[in-house]
Amino acid sequence: MNNLLLNERSLIYHLRQYRSKRRLHYFAETESTNEVAKKLCGDGKGLGAFVVSDCQTAGKGRSGRTFCSPKGTGVYISIVYEISGKEPNFDLLSSLAGLAVRDTLFNFFDFDCKIKWPNDILLDGKKICGILCEIVNKNGKPKYAVVGIGLNIEKQEFPEEIMYTAASIGDKYEGELDHNEIAVDIVNNLDRYIIRRDALNAENTGEIINRLKMYSASLGQIVRVITPDSEYDAKVLDIAPDGGLVILSDGETKTITSGEIVHIR
Repeated sequence: MNNLLLNERSLIYHLRQYRSKRRLHYFAETESTNEVAKKLCGDGKGLGAFVVSDCQTAGKGRSGRTFCSPKGTGVYISIVYEISGKEPNFDLLSSLAGLAVRDTLFNFFDFDCKIKWPNDILLDGKKICGILCEIVNKNGKPKYAVVGIGLNIEKQEFPEEIMYTAASIGDKYEGELDHNEIAVDIVNNLDRYIIRRDALNAENTGEIINRLKMYSASLGQIVRVITPDSEYDAKVLDIAPDGGLVILSDGETKTITSGEIVHIR
């Protein structure tokens, strides 16, 4: 089996096949695709940017964690969107990124992945993809959203701290894997939500919320909620219209829109 690893020529080919207007910035290796994307935004070159790397030496995860990004094993991409920060459904951005990745994995490999709130993609209960959304301000106001996505593709030996909780496409799929087409398909899916369907400004998000509920790994779970200020246990009841998580804790029902959760049972 000869899997096709990331390369600029193949990425350009697939972007043309999808008729994408994205501006490709390809790196064989970089510290962090999100950092590259944010610098492009700061230099006035962010609009339409699609940053791709075969390896990250300082990949970024949520809550300041690092993201394992060894060469030749996955795709590490960052996609830039121009925003105002006032979009009525802006909080759905990270959830839409999760749906975009799930769509690719289902359409290419028939994987029934679940989404652990807000946007971790799970394959058979193990994390196969991480997503980090960051905002770039201009003159003190939100100007760009950078959506960073790291997807594990090749079967690999993960570091000890994640070896029992991480997964890759190659763990379950034995056919040929084209890293380039996978990367471009994810971007195309997210562009479909954000640009062509204008989901961040849509009046009715019912279809999106229903899909998030259908694919949720968190609904009905007892979880540990972790915020910068506190940690507490709760039961997940629902997903709110803005993508927030409706939880029950100490007899009180409330909705959280930030932080993270750990599934307890």
